[in-house]
Amino acid sequence: MPELFSSMPSNPQIHVQYLAPGHELITPEQFHASNPENLGGNLAKMSPTMVVKWGNHASLIEAKNMLYVAGRTSIPVPKLYAAYAYGPLDRDLGDYGSVYDVYIFMEFIEGEDLRKSWGKYSAAEKQTILMDLKKHMIELRSLPPANYIGSVDEGPVTDLMLEWSTSARGLSLHAYARTDGEFLTRYLGPFKSIEDFNAKIVETFVARSKAQAGPYIRGMLNTHKHGIVFTHGDLRPDNIIVKDGRVAAIIDWELSGWYPEYWEFAKAFYIEAFADDWGSHLLGVLTPYYCEQLIHARLMEVLW
Repeated sequence: MPELFSSMPSNPQIHVQYLAPGHELITPEQFHASNPENLGGNLAKMSPTMVVKWGNHASLIEAKNMLYVAGRTSIPVPKLYAAYAYGPLDRDLGDYGSVYDVYIFMEFIEGEDLRKSWGKYSAAEKQTILMDLKKHMIELRSLPPANYIGSVDEGPVTDLMLEWSTSARGLSLHAYARTDGEFLTRYLGPFKSIEDFNAKIVETFVARSKAQAGPYIRGMLNTHKHGIVFTHGDLRPDNIIVKDGRVAAIIDWELSGWYPEYWEFAKAFYIEAFADDWGSHLLGVLTPYYCEQLIHARLMEVLW
């Protein structure tokens, strides 16, 4: 049986998931003693060439996804130097976090994110950036399809759409660690099929809304059939780094994995406010799934 966090001694250890050849492991103590530059949230710049994503809400799944994409495509993904979990730590789980901190050491990519820089580009420069993005998305979709919904290596679904699932909340409150240092969080899955995935979304929606809408939501989700493709899952301007008018990197792969083919479009446009012409240009990068996006937006009114 796995050991409950509440009964685990506070004797934190490093549980390495990945260490790049030729790189020495940087301990949490060394990282914090380096006085890293805070870049916002749980991201810090440790040196001119290295950034670190860390904390109890960071995920080793992101490192797995990055390695998978970098090893099978030419998509510009920051080089991964190391990834590990550190714990258990003496911490209250009331915030649905973990008694483990995760440290992901990766390459710092010079450039600006598109959220800050999009407005300064000319029409011709924007087209060059969009051509880069379309090429990268086509390559991502060309990865061999999986037979499940979830993250790399048959990992769970990391999208917070299912956070309100009763089973997900149960995991958060009763999380545990395995002897190999892996640990469970609120994540669910993987799901054996799109139908199983949709069924969990319906269950979560009904539980959250307390509405008698199960058959209606089920019909919305199951009307169209879709394939399963590898998806970034959070393709917004903040996660696209541009340098010298070209896409230098696509970052933040925590929400990536195998999802229904409409998922990229639905996620990208759920947060799009059309305050500028980014959304209109993005229509030329991603295959549109208008009906599915409207369904997703309706669901997220309750599930977000």
